[in-house]
Amino acid sequence: MPLFKPSKKQIAQNAGKWEVVLSEEMCKACGFCLQICPVDVFAWRKVANRLGWFPMYVAHEENCIGCMLCFQICPDFCINVAPKEAETSVAAG
Repeated sequence: MPLFKPSKKQIAQNAGKWEVVLSEEMCKACGFCLQICPVDVFAWRKVANRLGWFPMYVAHEENCIGCMLCFQICPDFCINVAPKEAETSVAAG
């Protein structure tokens, strides 16, 4: 079974419940996260970072299903995936 699949999955029901943070200043643009992400969350930047690389960025956070594959494969520990905090609205009294 290949690690990287050319096709992406349809967005699942738990999509949009995850916050994806990518440190673009640390990213060396290996593209592993882009290749392994099953739902197309990442994309390439058009501008180089301070290291001279064209890093990934979080293009479609709303697609994230929380599989953590990007977090696990990133060799430079640039990615963090966490559940979004439930938005609570406090009624003014």
